Amino acid sequence: MPVRIGKIALAGLANIYTEDTRTLVQQRAPGQAGAVFQDLGREPVTVVMEGVLVGEDTLAGVEELRQAQDKAKPLSFAADAVAGADLTQVLIADFQVKQLAGYTQRHAFFLRVREYVEPPATAQAGTAAVSKKVAATAGKWNKGALAAASVLKKPDTLMSAVRKDSSLLKHLSAGQLGGVLNKIRGSLTGRDFSTVLSALGKMDPGKIVGLVNSLKNSGSIGEFVQKLAADGVPLLEQMTGLKLGAAAAVVKGIAGASDFLSKLQQVARDAGELATRVSRFDPVASLEQPGGPPT
Repeated sequence: MPVRIGKIALAGLANIYTEDTRTLVQQRAPGQAGAVFQDLGREPVTVVMEGVLVGEDTLAGVEELRQAQDKAKPLSFAADAVAGADLTQVLIADFQVKQLAGYTQRHAFFLRVREYVEPPATAQAGTAAVSKKVAATAGKWNKGALAAASVLKKPDTLMSAVRKDSSLLKHLSAGQLGGVLNKIRGSLTGRDFSTVLSALGKMDPGKIVGLVNSLKNSGSIGEFVQKLAADGVPLLEQMTGLKLGAAAAVVKGIAGASDFLSKLQQVARDAGELATRVSRFDPVASLEQPGGPPT
């Protein structure tokens, strides 16, 4: 079997041998004969090869070996002929090639390769993935905290900030969020309020209870329920599938009150329309019209 290095089969080998050495450090003791040797282990195995490259793809093989040497790229290595050398990957330490006179596809070569050993993993290798995830989480947390601080400073930016990244609500307490909503309740719609409740339902359902209590204590919860009713927001449908826990009863209460108020407002509108029609009704005019009631 020829020696194979990378994808190149070195079939025309004329000479091949290995160089195996150990690193021994000699320690002499003053006043004593002889010396003590410290064994630091074996050196990487070196394989020296000489031969001829023949064939149409000779130049391509030569260029591949040159590129591997230039970039210190490890190459796979296989050879039954190298006794005692259990090599799988090598680095090219020395590569010399010359074209033989009178032959266009024949090149003589000298090749010295050394055993390649994977460098040991760094101490941080095992924690690199964890550190990367921690850094990403910390960056996201910092971004949300800054957005929350901006909302506290400029309450009217709440809805645009929530639509951009609702995670900022994690950094606002129920009381802080209730205070922001109260400050801008004049410009908020029922759909805006439902957007905030839905976002809390996805990330922190327990905060819904605290928010409703905050709005209740400030006396504004009724106004927000009226906004939900006026916009006809299906609050329960928006939160279908969310695990609300203790907040489920609060959400159902708000949705029920909104639905009741919406129906009550519809009844009031219908009653007002009926009253308008009655006030405009003229029985005499109806009698004077052709086809009116018989006299």
